[in-house]
Amino acid sequence: MIKYSYGGPMKKLLLILTICLLFTGCSLVPRRTNSNVIRTDYGSFSIPNTWTKREDHSTTSKYFFANKRDKNSIPNNISVEVGKNRYSAKEHMQFKDAITRQLAMQASAYKMTLNGTGSTTKNGYAVYTFELKGSRETTIQHYIVGEYKYVLVHETIFRDDNNDTNNAAKTIVNSFEWK
Repeated sequence: MIKYSYGGPMKKLLLILTICLLFTGCSLVPRRTNSNVIRTDYGSFSIPNTWTKREDHSTTSKYFFANKRDKNSIPNNISVEVGKNRYSAKEHMQFKDAITRQLAMQASAYKMTLNGTGSTTKNGYAVYTFELKGSRETTIQHYIVGEYKYVLVHETIFRDDNNDTNNAAKTIVNSFEWK
């Protein structure tokens, strides 16, 4: 009678090879995400796959995005750009006050209403959001405060799109990371 043994070094080797094969196979499968990562000189952020960079309006320092499905001649859009200021990240309240004064003057001149809120991004940066509402369009400006700099994520909404533009802008804001 022949006895077969399923233990010992051969079993351990087969187990290790199987585990390695499983991990290797898992790492070769690409992950599907609902967003694209944009890398800039000042940081990176994600934008939903339904949005595309508008090369015809973008520059090396200012990126414009529009929803791929928006076929209007003037689509709702989002721009992202970096700016410098004289405030440190710890002085974000002074930065907010300066931006509020500036936007209040602009809102008054164009007979727009101005509302503002403050919070932090998912990455822990102070962010101030200002909504300027006019009779024909709404503009929402998200200022992510950095060290003597800021990133402005600027939504321009010409027609209702069931919050698609605002949700895309919030994706940018919450995923933004300074370089």
